[in-house]
Amino acid sequence: MESPWDDDITNDTHNRESHWEKLSSDFTNTGYREGITAGKEGALQEGFDSGFAQTGAPLGRQVGRMRGISAAILALSNRGSLECDPHIVQETRTIASQLAEIRFSDIAPPDLEAVEHAREHMQSTGEDLVVDSEELEEKRDVESLGDMLAGMSAGSKVENKPRRPTIQDFEDLKKRLESVVGRLGLHAMLS
Repeated sequence: MESPWDDDITNDTHNRESHWEKLSSDFTNTGYREGITAGKEGALQEGFDSGFAQTGAPLGRQVGRMRGISAAILALSNRGSLECDPHIVQETRTIASQLAEIRFSDIAPPDLEAVEHAREHMQSTGEDLVVDSEELEEKRDVESLGDMLAGMSAGSKVENKPRRPTIQDFEDLKKRLESVVGRLGLHAMLS
């Protein structure tokens, strides 16, 4: 005759094993997710550091320096500390105005590594390649709205600007500003 207590022992053992397997599985899954998250965060930080050091900071420094030089020339000429031809002052104002319109997104080179990664991902999943993300599209929409607002003044019509500045436009402004600095004999500003 079988004892009724044997069923409880078997059920108890089964329950403990099931519970142990579930705990083991939960810990494994949690560890895997945390590992993936840590890996992504590490790669994200490394990518940010690299992009900042190789692209963001140098471009930002160049744009800031050019804006500073043009602002200094205008301030010195407005105070009378710098005698210069009104055409040079107007040229400097134009350069300063055009420099103010430049955004980082206008002159930064495309992230070719990110584009290639997206291309590989799209090919592996069979999706069409979409280089622009929704986030970039939203940013461009906000920038376009800013452009429209900047073109408006009280009682005037909205002026649509045909295009955003490019890296070539930036390089051209840099040459024009260097020319102004040279004509004024302020070569030390370029050092």
